[in-house]
Amino acid sequence: MINKKQRNTIMQRIEDLLIQVPSLRDDDKRLCTHIWYRELQSKNVELDIFRATDFLKLYAEGRITTDATIKRLRSVVQDDKPELRGKKYLERITKQQDKVKRDLGYNTLGL
Repeated sequence: MINKKQRNTIMQRIEDLLIQVPSLRDDDKRLCTHIWYRELQSKNVELDIFRATDFLKLYAEGRITTDATIKRLRSVVQDDKPELRGKKYLERITKQQDKVKRDLGYNTLGL
């Protein structure tokens, strides 16, 4: 479980990354790897010699932010700042809205 200060720090990192690397807005796996990379750097880990088993140990011990937490907080950031939502989100919402309009019998062609 993370405390409020950790939560705010992670949310700020996520927001910064979504601004700096817009392609991460639609890719939770890549967002997680960017977050983990920065966390490892902040722990002064020599990434060139860092082993996967070392990462797994840190993850299991809760010393690295979980992917579920990153995904959840990314969603919160994007809810608070819709301009940071990705293209896939906008496409999905548009399709859903069009389907609802069709189901309700609205003429989506504007005639």
